[in-house]
Amino acid sequence: MQAMEEPVARTFLGTRGYLAPEMLQRRDYTRAVDSWALGVIVFVLLCGCLPFDDDSATVPSDDLVKAKFILRFPRWAKNLSSSAKNLLSHLLDVNPRSRYTAEQALAHPWVRGDTAPSGNMLASPGRIKPSPAAGNQGKNTAARISKENAARRQNELASELSPPAKRIPRKQSF
Repeated sequence: MQAMEEPVARTFLGTRGYLAPEMLQRRDYTRAVDSWALGVIVFVLLCGCLPFDDDSATVPSDDLVKAKFILRFPRWAKNLSSSAKNLLSHLLDVNPRSRYTAEQALAHPWVRGDTAPSGNMLASPGRIKPSPAAGNQGKNTAARISKENAARRQNELASELSPPAKRIPRKQSF
């Protein structure tokens, strides 16, 4: 839990999906908003989506402002460890006074790696082999770009070495 901090700002600034409830309420806020944003980032890294639907213009913000936000995980994140879920629930606490500080987050067992499994992990699938078509396409594109760059450099060099052509005025005859 955070000790009572003096408000550090009142500016309404940031990306909507990462704003803490107190910012959405346009109240003075403390560094606890950074912990909220960290929680959103960790959630996105672990689950592949925001902790709430950001497509709606009112629903997520209304829930957060009313402190009715319930942290739910997508079905594909069912194997997320209880330790990771615990960290997220502390970082995404709607109450800034009880939200984890950076120091508390760094001391959390999930961050320290204390909860990592000690047994054998599943074998990795090995190196993924690119399709032959994709490889050739990439090589052809790289070769084309290389030729274009070489031609451009040659033109630039030629223009630097040769003096600009002088226009000779023509004599007009009457």
